[in-house]
Amino acid sequence: MTSIEEFVQSIPYLTFQQRRMLKEQAQDLALWGLEGADSSIQTLWPEDYNRTSKNDVIKLYSKVMAHINNIRNIPIDYSSFKPSYDFRGKDSNIVKDFLSPERIMGRCPCPRDGEQTRCCNLKTLDAVQQCAFACAYCSIQSFYSSNEIRVLSDLGRHLDGMVLDEGTWHIGTGQSSDSLLLGDDYGTLSALSSFAKRHPDVVIELKTKCARTDWLSLDLPRNIVSTWSLNAETPALKEEHLAASPKARIEAAAKCAGTGHLVGFHIHPMFFFNGWEKEYSELVRNVVDSVDPDDVVMVRIGTLTFTKQNLRTLRQSGRPTRVTQMPLSPIAGKYSYDLDTKRRMFSHVYGSFPQDWKDKVFFYLCMEDPSLWEPCLGRSYSCNADFEADMKRHYLGKIRS
Repeated sequence: MTSIEEFVQSIPYLTFQQRRMLKEQAQDLALWGLEGADSSIQTLWPEDYNRTSKNDVIKLYSKVMAHINNIRNIPIDYSSFKPSYDFRGKDSNIVKDFLSPERIMGRCPCPRDGEQTRCCNLKTLDAVQQCAFACAYCSIQSFYSSNEIRVLSDLGRHLDGMVLDEGTWHIGTGQSSDSLLLGDDYGTLSALSSFAKRHPDVVIELKTKCARTDWLSLDLPRNIVSTWSLNAETPALKEEHLAASPKARIEAAAKCAGTGHLVGFHIHPMFFFNGWEKEYSELVRNVVDSVDPDDVVMVRIGTLTFTKQNLRTLRQSGRPTRVTQMPLSPIAGKYSYDLDTKRRMFSHVYGSFPQDWKDKVFFYLCMEDPSLWEPCLGRSYSCNADFEADMKRHYLGKIRS
């Protein structure tokens, strides 16, 4: 069968830019696994058109592009999507003591030029790099070589000699790996615990999609906050491969809170799919029924967001997914849903929480346009510094209470 590259190149009269855009659309169609006429670019583009006039080819190009864009603008239908994978190659090789450990500190990937989104100035600690899960949308896969999890077994020594930048108060460990997947198997959590005890005014945020809880036997200080990424049942099943189910994640969070530890939740990345309102309402209800808001520091809400590199990696992987079946609107230097869709989704999730949660828990939007805050959460900030100050006040207030 002719490859996508060969097929697109065989079409006459198109400009370089038109070929590039058509190729990207064709790659996404191949990933989505749709049925019938929408199954591939070849079924949408009859080959005999390649022998017609330039005018006819350009008209067909415009028609095909418009048709695929129309597919992107409707909720994803997961009922017919049954991805089949062989994850035997996902067995991860653990590599200890990777090179350049002095570069394990970084910062969050919010836009740095201007204040296109509200940024909390999170610092990141890459004590572990790469993840053993296989979430279809994962940006980590773009950064590190696959199937190689790199761990600093002497993390404590590096943290002992670390001098924090002035103003550092919030450090996350879930940007380059899953914070709790390996538990304390390599001493990571023990090292972070010692570090947190030496810096009681610094919040260490762990982030996970796993259900592992044996690490709860450790003597973790209160300024280590364990957080769980959650999703609705359908996208979790169809796109978050190898991760624990949402139910299992919530149960792990409840167990953590039950032992006196503070927890948090990331309802992120949200998907616009058939049944999204009902399923996200059920997700919120399960969280509310399982955890007391007094034990919850934060709830972060956000949706699918891609960089050009993320999209390129997804398309080149050839792995079935419908995560790119979205408008891919350019927002703050990245690609995501349009603002109207985001407003609907975020407002729905926040509105599903009872008032006592809104009174006791810090809700925020991550890497989202500032115009979304007021209509979705009922509050906004004039600048990043105000947002960061309010987050810090709430986090530290809850930790010290």
